[in-house]
Amino acid sequence: MNRFFVDKKINRDQELKIEGENFHHCITVLKHKIGDNIIIFDNKENEFFCKIVEIKKKYLTVEVQYLIPQKELGCNIDVYQCLPKGKAIEDIIEKSVELGVKRLIPVVSERTIKKPEQVKKRWLDIAESATKQCGRNDFMEILEPISYSDIFRDNKSDLKIIFYENSKNKITKVSFDKPDSISIIIGPEGGFSNKEVGLARDNDFIDVSLGNTVLKSTTALILGVGLVKMIVNDFVNYRTS
Repeated sequence: MNRFFVDKKINRDQELKIEGENFHHCITVLKHKIGDNIIIFDNKENEFFCKIVEIKKKYLTVEVQYLIPQKELGCNIDVYQCLPKGKAIEDIIEKSVELGVKRLIPVVSERTIKKPEQVKKRWLDIAESATKQCGRNDFMEILEPISYSDIFRDNKSDLKIIFYENSKNKITKVSFDKPDSISIIIGPEGGFSNKEVGLARDNDFIDVSLGNTVLKSTTALILGVGLVKMIVNDFVNYRTS
């Protein structure tokens, strides 16, 4: 069922006017008609089952019928993504949303080539589109870019991981208490310097390998976050060995 975001609080049993881009997408692109059902989620992370009851030239009206129970995304995951070259960050944003990442923090590391100073509007648009598509009720937060050393300021995550191509440590299915919060660092195409890996270790980050091949940043994100979520959410615990 098609989903739309409305940037305000929605109440059950109200009638809601939908206009602008949502109206165009719903009626012109998706060809919805009176009587069709759609899902609308609001800025309070609530999701509602709605019915289209009126269509006018520039807006439509829906009847908000009932609240849909929220999906459980598991523990909070923050990804510190060292900025890759080109448009790879756009794929990383999309996949991070789909994987349930809570916050994505762009990082300027020693081998970062592209160094934006602020979050781009296109990044936010990609995150919103991915949220509608994947069924999340909440929006992944994209923070302003930071320097690599800033990762370690007041980081209080229960579990801290840096995926490092030269690490000898591997994730295995053995005992580890389920964390409520996780911080993950993923490098750029050129990887990390020895100094950066040392700094992470000094700040209680566990360095972990994702295999014997060199991965693109997007692949590392998908594999790394996917493995951590699978292990943590299934109560299959891990250690480094």
